[in-house]
Amino acid sequence: MTDCTVMFEKLFSKSGLSLDRLRGFMQMAEAGSIARAAPGDANHQSQISRQIRELEQFFGAELTRRRGKTLTLSAAGVRLAALVREQFQDLEDFRREQAGESKSFLVGGGASVLEWLVVPALPGISHCLGGATLLTGTYRSGGLRDAVRDGKVDLAVIRQNVVPEGGHSVVVMKMGYFLCIPRCLLKAGITTREAAKPALWQSLPFAAGRDGGQTDTAVRESMRAAGLDFRPRYECGSMLQVRQLVSLGACAGVLPTLGVRELDEKDVLVIPFAPMKEFGRALVLHWNPRLMRRRNVDEATLKGIARLLRDGAA
Repeated sequence: MTDCTVMFEKLFSKSGLSLDRLRGFMQMAEAGSIARAAPGDANHQSQISRQIRELEQFFGAELTRRRGKTLTLSAAGVRLAALVREQFQDLEDFRREQAGESKSFLVGGGASVLEWLVVPALPGISHCLGGATLLTGTYRSGGLRDAVRDGKVDLAVIRQNVVPEGGHSVVVMKMGYFLCIPRCLLKAGITTREAAKPALWQSLPFAAGRDGGQTDTAVRESMRAAGLDFRPRYECGSMLQVRQLVSLGACAGVLPTLGVRELDEKDVLVIPFAPMKEFGRALVLHWNPRLMRRRNVDEATLKGIARLLRDGAA
């Protein structure tokens, strides 16, 4: 018996560990509950529940905890899920390599960042990754940071201030904010200087976000700090919707740097939004170095992807 065989012997000295059981556990971990992992299928739900119990017996650890009617992962369950996710990804990459297929990578970001920055760069990113198949996923900032940490997302374009201390990232661009006013809403002869004064803003219809995120909160607080009774006529689910309403001439709005690039300044007056001058944030390409090493993506490739995104933002 070789040293390697002896090292792993205890893993196979008792029953309870199998790929199928680990798959059932991961279905629950990814879905967030057994019911969501197998909706409407009582037999499959029962099977997953049994598989989790068998894994708990094998590892001698509680993998889930019940809080009221909700089943959540324990600390040990979170750790096991991360390990299994890595191993399944390694096996899938190996299968694809042997079949001559390209690898698959998930790129995450906010809805507007994906639309305005990431999607136009996808062909170049795929080329950098050897012709990889690319998937995109929409996340809030905190969730995206955690998804990178847990290996659920390969690459993320995210605000720099969200990246944990010591996290691996490369700056892509600095994001500023601009007040965008359709010229059809302004009286003839209004100058840019006059339009930049809060006194004028109170008379304008506005669109704003409604997700309670950092940008949405900052816009509302900045308007109130400028002395406005800020009551947007339109409350939107994303900056994409705000920009669309501005483009239609329906209202004014505060948009990030990426959102003003395709606005026609003959139709829309674009002014730096002074109340949020200090709110500007850098966007970075963020990754999990352990995951990238396992997937054979080196730092030079990651920096090349960041350059692609940076060139697209210019």
